Amino acid sequence: MMKVQTMLTSFNMKPMKRVAGFTLIELMITVAIIGILGAIAYPSYTSYIARGRRSDAQKALLEAAQYMQRYYAGHNTYSTGDATTPNVTLPSPLNQSPSQGTAVYNITVTNSSATGYTVNATPVSGGLMAGDMCGNFTLTHTNVRGVTGTGATVDKCWK
Repeated sequence: MMKVQTMLTSFNMKPMKRVAGFTLIELMITVAIIGILGAIAYPSYTSYIARGRRSDAQKALLEAAQYMQRYYAGHNTYSTGDATTPNVTLPSPLNQSPSQGTAVYNITVTNSSATGYTVNATPVSGGLMAGDMCGNFTLTHTNVRGVTGTGATVDKCWK
């Protein structure tokens, strides 16, 4: 030992110290933990975003229903009176959800007559909610709510 130190001092070198840092195994364990947390968090996040978009579509349906009530107050009918196009066309901010930006749902009026109507929220084809389990939302003049998705119930989707 003395001989090595003498040799190092003769070359003006200091003894090597252990370098502090992470080993490859510690780094791989950290990456695995982050991967597991990401695999758990991402589906929860996408579910939260979808629920928010559904809620916005439901709000748009309620606003469209209010518009139809105002239309009825002014015209005494829910229909346009034209036999070829009896359905009322919603104005620009009410015909999509969200009302500004890129549409996720299209809002339309169907089955409008002198005494009733149905307002529909249909996911935009190829859009963010195209494969959603709730599918289309409907709301009638008697406030009957509906969904047309596979495996979805009104109670589950209209929260």
